[in-house]
Amino acid sequence: MPATHWFRRNQKKLLFVLVIFLMVIWGIGPAIDYLVPKPSIGNIFGEKISQEEFNDTVIRWTRVFFRDSKEQVSREVWQQMALVHLSEKMGVYVTNEELAQEIQRLFPFGQQMFSNKEGYQRMLGSIFRMTEYQFEKTMREFLLAQKLRFLLKDSIKITREEAFQRFSKENEKVKIKYAALPVKDIVGSVEISEEEIKSFYDQHSGNFPNEEEGVWGYKEPEKVKLEYVIARYDMIEKEITVSQEEMLTFYEENKDVMFQEVVSDIKQQEDKPEEKNKGEDTVPEYRSFDDVKGQILVTLKREKSEVLANERIADADNEIYDKFGQEGFVGFPKLAEKFGLSYVVPTSQKDGTNYFTREDLDKVILGLIQLPQLVFDRDVNDPSPPIGSPEGPIIFRVLERIKPEIPPYETIRDKVAEDLRQEKAFRNAQQLAEKCLEKIKKTTFEEGVKSLEDEAGKMEIIETDYFKRPGIIGEDSYLSVVGQDKLELAKEIFGLKIGETTIAVKGKGDRACYLVTLVDKKKSDPAEFEKEKESAMEKYLIEKQFAFLSEWEPWINEKTQLGKSKS
Repeated sequence: MPATHWFRRNQKKLLFVLVIFLMVIWGIGPAIDYLVPKPSIGNIFGEKISQEEFNDTVIRWTRVFFRDSKEQVSREVWQQMALVHLSEKMGVYVTNEELAQEIQRLFPFGQQMFSNKEGYQRMLGSIFRMTEYQFEKTMREFLLAQKLRFLLKDSIKITREEAFQRFSKENEKVKIKYAALPVKDIVGSVEISEEEIKSFYDQHSGNFPNEEEGVWGYKEPEKVKLEYVIARYDMIEKEITVSQEEMLTFYEENKDVMFQEVVSDIKQQEDKPEEKNKGEDTVPEYRSFDDVKGQILVTLKREKSEVLANERIADADNEIYDKFGQEGFVGFPKLAEKFGLSYVVPTSQKDGTNYFTREDLDKVILGLIQLPQLVFDRDVNDPSPPIGSPEGPIIFRVLERIKPEIPPYETIRDKVAEDLRQEKAFRNAQQLAEKCLEKIKKTTFEEGVKSLEDEAGKMEIIETDYFKRPGIIGEDSYLSVVGQDKLELAKEIFGLKIGETTIAVKGKGDRACYLVTLVDKKKSDPAEFEKEKESAMEKYLIEKQFAFLSEWEPWINEKTQLGKSKS
């Protein structure tokens, strides 16, 4: 680290010398490009996307469309970026008229909003903390993505035959009898040896666990511990004071755009006297200052807090550059105290420790999805440059890094033993179900289930009401009859003939095996389709369009990479 410390102490001098050298050799433009690199956060259709571009897009979209969201929105913004790039490749564009119509829909103030250019710009700054260019660029991106979706959706059609097949499938109903063999009911009787536990550990220890895919594993991924200082907008706002004079000035400067009373065209027509001269000017009416001063106070506090937050984080960054590697560097906690920042060592919600995997790290700061790559690409103890986020600008530092490792057998032996019991119990349940199925084929459903009592205990046989297949929503759907946790059971039964029996396996969550027999089946009436043909075709067309887009957008995601490119 001595070389790194020396570089950080002398970085400004070195950069100045390098600027002069590059300007002489290459000219100003290439020198700037060299000194201000644009690292790639990923790629979209082969085009590299810089961290700066992605971060700018996330912040713009968050301020316009996700201002009140408490969830992570960056992945959704990444998808919108992919749609915008594809729209441009396909020649889709947004006209100035379309942009103006969309903005007017968002702010129904009429044409006066555009005539007062300065007021319009101030309004965008106060509401969204954005310039006119940033706001309109965001709206164009939104309209491009929407246009592409509409073009694709409108290209999907449906025939009468398709609609009839779907109607018939949707209105078919079945009644079943079933008996459940839960793994939890037989796991206590499973016997395992020490040799089997060790063998199970050896077999799966090199895998990363994946519960969703049913993969056993004990390898722990790479983890990091970090700290950061953040100039939180919401905390700084509490320090801000706004005078009455400032609010009055803001009101007078913005009332034409922000505070003019909006009267509907119908209301204006009703209130308009017939004898009124058509050429007579209408005097605009405004909401009173007292009515809007609360809104003005919030707006001005937000503006001032952003300015102050950027100033404080810049001062902290300068302190780091000036004193990094020296005895005078006070560390992040005192850095936060000195410049009025918040100091955080984040805690993982998953295990309560201060260590994060790459997958968990994007939840630390909402709207900063590139944080995992930035953190895992950074050396230990090397402070980052300031990074913008919807919560406020931050500077982070990696305190510790733990490489991927396999815990010793002795430390996780009990967990391995429990996993092995679960796995053996699941296999035993499947074997018992197969044995029962053979018995049912020779006797009856009831006799077959009863034959398992000695090995699995008494199993209750349940007969259901009629229900529709999974994916069909209605009062008598499978959810309301067999329950949401028995999807596998409902899936298996519709292909059977009356009296046939099968095994349905639930291999995830609370695992179980079901023995299920078809009691009765009611097919749909073709005459009913003719009565509802128009509404049914419209409904199925919408569903088909939605299904197409649901399959198409993941294809878009396959053509992009987020957080994988380091060049």
